[in-house]
Amino acid sequence: MSDRKRRKKNKLLGQRTRGAGNTKNRRGAGSRGGRGKAGSNKHKFHSVGRLKPIKYRLKSEKKGEAIAVGRLNEMLDILVAKGKAKKEGDKYTVDHKSGFEKILSQGIVTKKIVLRINASAKAIEKIIKAGGKFEYAKKNFKADDIKFSGDEGEEDLEFESVDGEVEEK
Repeated sequence: MSDRKRRKKNKLLGQRTRGAGNTKNRRGAGSRGGRGKAGSNKHKFHSVGRLKPIKYRLKSEKKGEAIAVGRLNEMLDILVAKGKAKKEGDKYTVDHKSGFEKILSQGIVTKKIVLRINASAKAIEKIIKAGGKFEYAKKNFKADDIKFSGDEGEEDLEFESVDGEVEEK
C-alpha cells in the first residue's frame, strides 16, 4: 500500500510561523508598508508615486495585410464577387476596401489591375507591364521613373576582343 502524501498546509500546522519566516512578518498592513496607496509620496514613491503614472494609449486601427501580386491576380474574381474590388471592362480596380495594405512583387500578373494602394517597386513594374496602372500617392515616387528590367540600353555597350578590335553587341 502506497503512502499518502501530506499537503503542504497540513505539514506546516504545528509550526510557529507556518512558512512565513520571522514571527513579525504577516502581522498586518505594517508588513507591506500600509494598505493601498499609503506612502505613495514617501516610502512607496518608486512604485506607486508620480514617477510611474498610469499611461493610457489609443489603440491603433487594425491594419491590412500585405499580399503578393501573383496571389492578388488569382483572387481578383473572388474579391469582385465579395464587393471588395471593382471590375470595369477588363480592368480590375483594387483599393483599401480589399483589406490589403501593400502589394508585394512575388508572382506573375496576367490581368490588367488599377492599383490604388501601396506597392513595392517591382510589383508596380509587373502591373504596368501587364497593362495596368498605379494610382497611389506614394511619397517621392514618379511612375515615369520606373526602370523596367531589361531596358538598360544594351545596344550602347561595347566589348573589346582579344585582337584589339571593337565588337558591338
